[in-house]
Amino acid sequence: METPSTPPLGDAQVSLRLSAADYGFFVLMAVVVMLVVWVGVMSFEEGMKTEDSKRNGEAWVAWLTQAGTKRFEAGYEIAECAAASQAAEASMSPAPAPDVATPEAAKEEGGEEAPKREAAKAAAPTPNSWGGCVAKIMELAEFKKMVNPFTGEPPSLVEKCDPTDHSLHGSISIEKSVATPVGSAVPTTVSPLVPADAIDVKLQLKLSVCDKGAYPIRVSEFEF
Repeated sequence: METPSTPPLGDAQVSLRLSAADYGFFVLMAVVVMLVVWVGVMSFEEGMKTEDSKRNGEAWVAWLTQAGTKRFEAGYEIAECAAASQAAEASMSPAPAPDVATPEAAKEEGGEEAPKREAAKAAAPTPNSWGGCVAKIMELAEFKKMVNPFTGEPPSLVEKCDPTDHSLHGSISIEKSVATPVGSAVPTTVSPLVPADAIDVKLQLKLSVCDKGAYPIRVSEFEF
C-alpha cells in the first residue's frame, strides 16, 4: 500500500521580507507607546502640582490655627490679625478720674468734656478686618516665597473654586461657617470669608485649594 504523499510546493516560496504595511504597523505602535508615556508624564506632573497646591493650603491652615490660639491675647504681636485693634482696646480703656475740687467745678468740667467723649466714642475704630489681616500675612517671609505651581506666581485667595474659570487653578479658597438660630432648617451657613468681614470673634473656617480644573479640594476645617 502506498501512503499518500504531500503535494509538491512547486516553485512557490515563502518571503521573509517586511512589507510597507509591516513597517507602518511598527511606526504606529511606536507612536502609541510614546503617547502613553507622554500622557503618563503629564498626569504625574499635574498631580505633583496639585499636591504642591495642597502644601500651600496646609501652610495657611497651620499659621491661622496657631494664630487663633493667641490673637485674643492682649498685645498680640501681629496687631492686624488680633481680635480687636490696639487702638480700639486703648479707646475702651477707662479714663482716669478727673481731679475736681467742688461740685460747681465738676459740673463745669463735665459740661466741657461730654462733647469730647461723645466725639471720641463716635470715632472709635472698628474691629480688625480679614482684609487687613491677609495683607499683613502676605508680608511674612514664609508667605512671600509661596508659589502657585500652576502659574509660578504667589497663590491668590479667591471666594470659591469655579470649574468654569480655569485660571483659578492653584488658588486658595477660605469659607466661614456661621451657626444659625436654634430651630433653623440647617445648623450652619457657609459663605466666603471676604476682606470686609470682622475678625473680632472666633471663626470656624474651611480651606480648599483649586486643582487643575479649578475644582475645590478640601484641605482642612479649623478655628481661627
